[in-house]
Amino acid sequence: MKKRLLSGLIAAALLLQPYAVGAESAPLVYRVTDGQGHALYLLGTIHVGSDDMYPLGSAVEEAYQNADVLAVELDLYAYGGNLLGSLKSTFALMYGFRDSAKNHLSPETYALSVESFGMPEIALQRMRPAMWYSLAENVMIQKAGLDAMKGVDYWLLKQAHKDGKRIDELETLEGQMATLLSIPEEVIDYEVQAMLTYPEESARGLLTLFEAWRQGDEAALRALLDASGEGEAELSDAYAEYGDVLIVSRNDGFEEQAVAYLNSGETALIAIGAFHIIGENGLAEKLARAGYTVEEIGR
Repeated sequence: MKKRLLSGLIAAALLLQPYAVGAESAPLVYRVTDGQGHALYLLGTIHVGSDDMYPLGSAVEEAYQNADVLAVELDLYAYGGNLLGSLKSTFALMYGFRDSAKNHLSPETYALSVESFGMPEIALQRMRPAMWYSLAENVMIQKAGLDAMKGVDYWLLKQAHKDGKRIDELETLEGQMATLLSIPEEVIDYEVQAMLTYPEESARGLLTLFEAWRQGDEAALRALLDASGEGEAELSDAYAEYGDVLIVSRNDGFEEQAVAYLNSGETALIAIGAFHIIGENGLAEKLARAGYTVEEIGR
């Protein structure tokens, strides 16, 4: 390749100080109150994990035990055993026979991915770029020695199903598929090529994110959030759209749902991806600006 591709997440990870891998987990947890005796909890989750990250600390336990309802993006535990849900998501991310991934990815990314994924090319051709992105992420996750089935969302949902705690889905499967399909193809192309061209750096980047989350290092997480929206200069508009699709517009909906819980008097534990909680557009700051008291209780 004529120019070196390096995603913002990888670049930021290389600049941050290394962590003591395996340290006790103490993720960020926020308690939100309205001054009228109503409260909810915010937990920014990470969608990958390892056995030694559990238990998650006293703040997570407090939030879970005090919550009447666990509110998540989607009930991944239920969908894991729901063939219809799996088929819906698969079909939404596939092309019909009149189109091909070859028409939507650069020749360099296409060739590199076919070589890296170890799947029949005829199957890959039917997959939309969002699925190529997911496959590249899986390569990175495995390289980092982490497991998507041990992510915090799945762990909490498994516990809630066991305990009979009410579970609310804040989004729909159809909505999440629409979000994935709205990611600009040039961003996916850039990120897939970066992850597959620099697998060691990509894995280190993910591990840096993982340990920053695990130790509740908000400053490091904010740096990674800011960097994740960076790419080549000519992709700046596409990355701005990418951030709006994945984070900003969805956070507006999460804020409305959080306020509804506070108004109802129900105590909810809202457990959604960490990048939806932190930062200027994150749920914690949005609720603070709306007049609620937001306290970080995990430290």
